[in-house]
Amino acid sequence: MNGLRGDLPFGYVKAGTETYTSTNGCKIGTCKTDSSVGKCFEVADYLKGDLARTYFYLSVAYYGDWTCCDGPGYDKWNIDPWMEADMRAWNAGDAVDATEKARNEEIYTNWQHNRNPFIDHPEWVN
Repeated sequence: MNGLRGDLPFGYVKAGTETYTSTNGCKIGTCKTDSSVGKCFEVADYLKGDLARTYFYLSVAYYGDWTCCDGPGYDKWNIDPWMEADMRAWNAGDAVDATEKARNEEIYTNWQHNRNPFIDHPEWVN
């Protein structure tokens, strides 16, 4: 899926414009929130909150540090308002679950020794 996604921004896909739908429900099609962007990649419903909280973490943790990377929906650590609105909705619509908590704990305990605060406190997105 990631190969098909390429550098498409994450966001809601407008119904009826899907050019690809995966077996788990990920979609590629016209961006619903801002169609001027072109195509978006919409992750499956059960992954939306996970992805949004990861994006918010990266945006905050690397604020001011990234010197590369811009594309539709983002510029370095900045998330465009339309994409941020979708990410906020994804966070609200897909609560933190046991798998996400376990992954956060594994990363903290055995790898990076830091946590994603948006998993521990999803309300902080607001």
